[in-house]
Amino acid sequence: MAGRRFRELIPHRAPMVLIDDVLEWGAERIVARRTVRLGDPFVTAQGLEDAALLECIAQTIAAGDACFAVSKGGKVQRGYLTGLTGVTIHGHAEIGDTIEVTALCLKRMDGMGLFDVTAKVGERLLVDGRYKLFVEIDYGDK
Repeated sequence: MAGRRFRELIPHRAPMVLIDDVLEWGAERIVARRTVRLGDPFVTAQGLEDAALLECIAQTIAAGDACFAVSKGGKVQRGYLTGLTGVTIHGHAEIGDTIEVTALCLKRMDGMGLFDVTAKVGERLLVDGRYKLFVEIDYGDK
């Protein structure tokens, strides 16, 4: 199943893979999880660095799109984060916290996708805003 092997589908390699699991993927909704552990990249005694949290969200979308593409017989050729709009960091993830990232696709057109995103620890909101990505998927002869 694609969700279990998302690491093979994204260009990131250890130690730069910043999500642990892809829980849900589809054309409209992607959910992933990450537990903050001391010793991981971008984790200090204060917790996960803000820039890494923003990258975790981007990787959630990349992994979810890759899983969805594989489930439909395709393969992601390349993908790029093209912009952030109205992204607000409301809080920080501490060591031991499990972050759940949810990305809801608002629109897709010619490879571009616009996503409303949230990152939470339980009900505590860490980040919200919009991510714009370009993803090129090859479906072969379909």
